[in-house]
Amino acid sequence: MQTLNDVKTWRGMKVVDADGERIGTIEDVFLDRQTGAPEFATVKTGLFGLKSNFVPIRDAEIIGGKEVRVPYQKEQVKDAPKIEADGQLSPEEERRLWEHYGRSDYDEWQGDDRTTALDLPDEAEEQ
Repeated sequence: MQTLNDVKTWRGMKVVDADGERIGTIEDVFLDRQTGAPEFATVKTGLFGLKSNFVPIRDAEIIGGKEVRVPYQKEQVKDAPKIEADGQLSPEEERRLWEHYGRSDYDEWQGDDRTTALDLPDEAEEQ
């Protein structure tokens, strides 16, 4: 499982699939509100990087210090449900993504939001 410190430098890195085929470039990282751990990344895909797809990064790994390998195939990432990367995923959006990626460990978030205590930059500061 990746930590926030692990993924802080992942924006702009290339993403490859389980076979090493290039998928796209990491645009943003989304944290799980219940654990505070990195859960998804949005990846710019398509010929000109105009599309954005969510991919789970819990089991991702760094390859050669400059690429992130995810344990999914390129086509599965490109066929992921189209969800706007507008700050937070709703429980329904998360459920759709987990189902798409064949993950059965989805639990709807309950309790305290563990991301609010993290020292995360504001959206305005990032741009």
